[in-house]
Amino acid sequence: MRILLINPNRSAWVTERLAAPARAMLLPGERLDTLTSQDGPEMVRTPEQVGAAESEVLALAARHGGGYDALVLGISLDCGLDAARRQRGPQPVIGMTEAACLAACTAGARFGLLTVGPAMAPLYAAHVRALGLEARCVGVEAPDAPEAFAAGAHNALPASAAALLAQGAQALRARGADSIVLAGAVLCGCGPALAQACGIPCFEGTACAIGLARMHWQHSAMTAAAGACG
Repeated sequence: MRILLINPNRSAWVTERLAAPARAMLLPGERLDTLTSQDGPEMVRTPEQVGAAESEVLALAARHGGGYDALVLGISLDCGLDAARRQRGPQPVIGMTEAACLAACTAGARFGLLTVGPAMAPLYAAHVRALGLEARCVGVEAPDAPEAFAAGAHNALPASAAALLAQGAQALRARGADSIVLAGAVLCGCGPALAQACGIPCFEGTACAIGLARMHWQHSAMTAAAGACG
């Protein structure tokens, strides 16, 4: 199975942060390639940058998506997901936050979404609504922790940001969440620590996307084998 992870912004460290949980999910014989935009926004932290990321997702998928068993969108608002699926036809295209939300639905009746930056909260709430999962979501916590974006590809979050995020996770649990979706590249790798802090599962999008890609790949193989037998 070959998977392409597409990051529609220009930050290579973001790509590496997105890729780390995904690589940890790979089984022998599976391969993850990554692609970082040269023309998209440097980061996607404002509503104005969302449209630019969507256009870049479509351009990169069209230019580089051939030959892969699945594409994973490394953008936490899943920008361009529906349009990319129309563009790619039968090739699976998986949004990282959609994947984490679907995984969270298997862990209990309701989940909460945790991200960074109050300006992003309404965008994530709208995305969950567009996914048809509003009734399963207790809400969005988005602490103002700009220092989180200085963590880089491999470094842990600053202690101040980690503390704010832990408080947000605990608040979501207090509101009735059975699990938490971590939205945003800067939260990749934080799942285990946050799960310990709040006492419920925390799902990271790119890791969940690998599981969905594998499901698609295996289902296609089973369907092909059944056709051959028929």
